Amino acid sequence: MLPAILATAVSAAFAIAVWLQYRRRRQPYQLAWSIGLVMFALASAAGVAARSGTPTEDEYRVFYLFGAILNVAWLAVGTLYVTVRRPVADAGFVLVYLFSVVSTIAVFSYPVDLAAALDSGRGFQDAPVPRILAGIGSGIGTIVLFGGALRSVWVFLRRGDNGRRALANLVIAAGVLIVAAGGTATFTGASGLVDVTNLVGVSVMFAGFLLIPASSAASASAKAPSGH
Repeated sequence: MLPAILATAVSAAFAIAVWLQYRRRRQPYQLAWSIGLVMFALASAAGVAARSGTPTEDEYRVFYLFGAILNVAWLAVGTLYVTVRRPVADAGFVLVYLFSVVSTIAVFSYPVDLAAALDSGRGFQDAPVPRILAGIGSGIGTIVLFGGALRSVWVFLRRGDNGRRALANLVIAAGVLIVAAGGTATFTGASGLVDVTNLVGVSVMFAGFLLIPASSAASASAKAPSGH
């Protein structure tokens, strides 16, 4: 359970750091990332709560909704705001908001197989809709996150400056892949991996975020709508 506790602490600290930036600069990517990281922390906390006492179906629902479906999708919205034109990113924000509403209704409507949830993390194995939503949210979200990070690396390296930001985006991309690998392992029935991969992945992403110079992050957001 220690990896889950540490993952909760790291993701909460990460969320606070991004939220404080948002309070100062009011950049939409910071808001979206804050939402995603709060969801990451809530999902991890639900997992800790389930292990600390008598697990409940609602704890699993929170874990699944925020951890398997929505958190990566919201992080991907933040990436859109620093990689594509503002109207496209705004459309992504609206779509993910609506997707969040639909996912919340679905997750709290379908029954949970609590025994399967505790054994392998597959509490919705007899409910296809939540699993499909998880594939959409995590799958497309991971592609956007990883693609956006690599695009940022290419842009900044092409300009021949800001190598620190390019390195930061590479580190963030690596963290995304680690988290995604843990989620994939869980979907295939492997157990005991997701807590460790979540801890390592979010720690790597946090390290990448801390590498980004504050002035660089602000200027990147300002330049994103141009598409260049």
